[in-house]
Amino acid sequence: MIPAQPNQSLIDGLACLQALTSSPTAIGTRQLARQLGLESTRVNRLLKTLAFLGLAEQDEKRAYRPGPGIHVLAAQSLVGSPLMRHAIEPLEALHWHGHIVALGVLWQAQTCYLYHYNPLDRDRGSLGHERLYPAVSSGIGMVLLAGKTDDEVRALFTEDDSNSDAADPPTGLVPQLEGRKGLIARLNRIRRDRFALVSIPGGPLRTLAVPVDETSRAAIGFSGNFDDEQIDELVKALRSAANKISQ
Repeated sequence: MIPAQPNQSLIDGLACLQALTSSPTAIGTRQLARQLGLESTRVNRLLKTLAFLGLAEQDEKRAYRPGPGIHVLAAQSLVGSPLMRHAIEPLEALHWHGHIVALGVLWQAQTCYLYHYNPLDRDRGSLGHERLYPAVSSGIGMVLLAGKTDDEVRALFTEDDSNSDAADPPTGLVPQLEGRKGLIARLNRIRRDRFALVSIPGGPLRTLAVPVDETSRAAIGFSGNFDDEQIDELVKALRSAANKISQ
């Protein structure tokens, strides 16, 4: 729901903050302004404000990167999150299946992973993931999109996005979905099945996901190379974990 008088300065400031945290390297004011489609002077003022608050800082080349305040916010949000407090134990119980185990939420048209355990890369830990992932290419993303109305889904995507040549468009549709009409058809099937099964482009891996509860604000899933005969067993395991988390 769009508020009657949204605060555009707050919206732009949060957009700058998100862009900083998602950039793999420090980023300059002009580059960030082009990326966000904002005036350089406005972005410069917003970045200086974020730096004043400790949420951003400048490197030796005067480019901006996340500041120490980001870590404080991240720690407070994880510790204060009822979702994360209740999710860790049920998610760890899913490890024995031998697949990637993930918990994610939807951010606009992207999947944000709050928990991401890879049995082949245990050294990286399981809390969080370094990048956002297109929701239409993610089982967790698709099952969360299915929790939205058709109008809400259409508002997230434009038909032009489905024809984008970008390798990883910010809100683009993968070509096999055939635009918004194909996406809605896929989501209707997910609503009927109450789980999402998505093939990962470029390989044999697939993701399988279910919503944590009826609000569809978070979802959990497996990612791996599993047969169709294993789907019922894996869905049952995911739903059992989801039930424990929601309780």
